[in-house]
Amino acid sequence: MRNLLLQMQEAKWLIWQSQAGRGHRARLHLRYKPEQLLSEKAEQLLESGHIDQAIQLLGKNKHQVAQLLRSKLGYSVRADYQRLCIPYYRTMPSLCPGIPLRRSEQHLVRQIFSGLTRINEEKGEVEADLAHHWRQIDPLRWRFYLRPAVLWHDGQELTIDAVIASLTRSAKLPLFSHLQTIQATGPLSLEITLAHPDNRLPLLLSHIDAMILPPDHTQRADFPAHPVGTGPYEVVENNGFHLQMKAFDHYFGLRGLLDEVEVFIWPNLTETDNLAESLSDNDTAAWLSSSLSDEDYVSGRLSQVSGKPSDNLREMFLERGGYFLLCDSRSPHWHTAEHRRWLRETLSPYALLQHLSEAIRPFWVPGGSLLSSWFHTIEAGPACSPFISSSPYAKLRLAYHDQHPEFPMLLDIMQEIMRQQGILLEGVELNYDDWANGKANVDLWLGTVNFPIPEEWNVGTWLLGSPLLRHAISGGDDALLAQWETQWHAETISAEQLVRETTRSGWLQPLFHHWMRLKGPDRARGIHLNNLGWFDFRSTWIEPGP
Repeated sequence: MRNLLLQMQEAKWLIWQSQAGRGHRARLHLRYKPEQLLSEKAEQLLESGHIDQAIQLLGKNKHQVAQLLRSKLGYSVRADYQRLCIPYYRTMPSLCPGIPLRRSEQHLVRQIFSGLTRINEEKGEVEADLAHHWRQIDPLRWRFYLRPAVLWHDGQELTIDAVIASLTRSAKLPLFSHLQTIQATGPLSLEITLAHPDNRLPLLLSHIDAMILPPDHTQRADFPAHPVGTGPYEVVENNGFHLQMKAFDHYFGLRGLLDEVEVFIWPNLTETDNLAESLSDNDTAAWLSSSLSDEDYVSGRLSQVSGKPSDNLREMFLERGGYFLLCDSRSPHWHTAEHRRWLRETLSPYALLQHLSEAIRPFWVPGGSLLSSWFHTIEAGPACSPFISSSPYAKLRLAYHDQHPEFPMLLDIMQEIMRQQGILLEGVELNYDDWANGKANVDLWLGTVNFPIPEEWNVGTWLLGSPLLRHAISGGDDALLAQWETQWHAETISAEQLVRETTRSGWLQPLFHHWMRLKGPDRARGIHLNNLGWFDFRSTWIEPGP
């Protein structure tokens, strides 16, 4: 015991004052509270990269956890090891292609996985990814040639069988249903036979749903949260506190410039005590506009780190996409064009805009279509409410997905407008998967969408590939939907024409385009806002200080 006390005194944990002889009491003075010792040990674990152990050590003390994570925000360059942190308002437990994904997950999945082809965002063109070359043999047959020695993040080598198994999975999705057969023609080549011609097949194979998954991914424990891909970044940890990704040293392409990217989960950024003050002395983390609601942004509580509305941000543009309302074709209220016109008049973007606070109105631009460069209107004609004026049971149900900072605000506005019409508008909050698959008995759907480059082509894939949209855009006419799919692949109908048809009929009703922003550290180089509200980790780097 004596030796242990001496060791603890040397470590400056306590002061031990003993006196010689029996009957003399020793004095023991503890220099730290238990919470301080726990915090110090947690910081040591954090510095060594063991964030899970650090959080477990602190247990349910959210204040200490917040203080601990706050110290990690920002960037660091140590011995040429570059690390950037991003505060975000929600967890991302599903990072797997082939399922409905929100825009942040879409961006991250593209950093983790690879496809046969990919899009060069600067040129907007298809380029090689896992396939280094391809050619069209005839109108129905294509051959792709794979790179050799490509490794998964777990060190296993990518095989032709894994690629075929993954593409066979994709062929079950509506966008890829014309992929008739996929077979190997060699250890590093495969041939795809189509049911009908598609001259844009290489472009289609760059789609996120065509990214290549391990053949045993369904058997791997918690694969959606801890995926294994062949992309430039691998997931190290993903839990309720953070998502940690590191550059994959054996990536077949150019290695990412950022060695490590950490997304820290802060559900209520503006409610975290002294967060701005703790960061103001240092260069900040990368801040995404989606991390804060507009009301929080204009309040200025985090202006030291997130910037102010008056700042001249270089990385800011009107989103390629926007907010929309969708009439559910399964609802009995929208079977006539007159009723859909009434909805457009009642909940027009201009009517909604008048109810937004003046401080945030500049961030919301009324939309005439899905892209700001397009303009489409509902077909002119008479409009009438789907309810008899004397009906005591006038009620509509509107579904929206959870964990979106602006949806509750928009719902409140819509409910007030409907209340003035004598109609009860009930909001139904769904998880994202149920929302994206249209799994609810509702009349209306409120949503938002952003389109990566090439925007127009991705509008078409969204309209024809999204389960929610497929429930509604044709008014429930399956034959018309199938016709559009065939015409889309044959390039006899464009995305702009599809949007024109769906907005003219009133099934799809665009609402707003929103301004997106990105504020990176002053020393960050190559950091550019993309259409999904993020930035490419591969090309971003931190210039070391003097």
